[in-house]
Amino acid sequence: MRSIIVKKAQKMDLINYLMNSFKSLNKSSIYKALRNKDIRINGNKINKNIILNPLDQLDIYITDNILFNLPKKIDVIYEDENILVVYKPQGILSNNEEGFSSTEVDEPTFDDLVKRTYTNAIICHRLDRNTAGLLIFAKNANSYNELSKAFKEGNINKNYIAYVSGTNFSKEYEKLEKYILKDEKTSYCKIFDKNIKGSKKIVTEYSLIYKNTKKDYSLLKVTIHTGKTHQIRAQLKDIGHPIIGDQKYGKININKKFKIYKQLLFATCYKFNFDKNSMLYYLNNITIQLDKEYYNNKLGSDIFDKE
Repeated sequence: MRSIIVKKAQKMDLINYLMNSFKSLNKSSIYKALRNKDIRINGNKINKNIILNPLDQLDIYITDNILFNLPKKIDVIYEDENILVVYKPQGILSNNEEGFSSTEVDEPTFDDLVKRTYTNAIICHRLDRNTAGLLIFAKNANSYNELSKAFKEGNINKNYIAYVSGTNFSKEYEKLEKYILKDEKTSYCKIFDKNIKGSKKIVTEYSLIYKNTKKDYSLLKVTIHTGKTHQIRAQLKDIGHPIIGDQKYGKININKKFKIYKQLLFATCYKFNFDKNSMLYYLNNITIQLDKEYYNNKLGSDIFDKE
């Protein structure tokens, strides 16, 4: 059970308030809870949608798995004595350092879920809440130091798959070198051709995998050589091909057209380039790849060949 004191100044109905507070909660789960009288307001059981008032107390008898759409199990893609690579689904924060949305609840993170099984695991990087894919954890302090250094120095090759709007690419491959500036108040990032005060250089490559002229979308393989906040999402918007489902950098009419409201961006592959003296040098011979089933057929057609 979770309790919330309504802090919003304006009045709001119960269903909208719950959906704003729990970003992954759907209406059908709310209606079911209302039918079962699993929601109480100021101690009173509620069976219908009503208007809330500031300082109302909500007691919600819905499990965290449903409230936050938590995965039932952790999908381990690769593991050895030093590192753990797992699949993070859409809709869940990587860790607390990612920063909270406007919700009033203390939501569990993917880091929390992993540590239920791997108590000593240390998260080494982050994916955006609605970006799915491979997330790397260290299993000890020494491997964490090596991985952190490798991420900072660009010695980990990171590949993504992105479903984007449009098919009018003048080039099937392009290496983009631009500058990115993050607004700390809104967390919105803008792309610039030149280095301006506060901006950071980003390097992003893309290659065209597939395009569907009838539905007007394409699939890109994206490689980033820098790891800046929202780099891929902002960069693809800048070239006129926003990621489908992206509510921050995408287009509302495109997302409505495809009925997709979480960005179709997947971290799919990591390759390593550790120094010979590194304890993780052996990883240079290993490519950690996400199976195609995790990101294939998102818009109604099988893009990738079956293996």
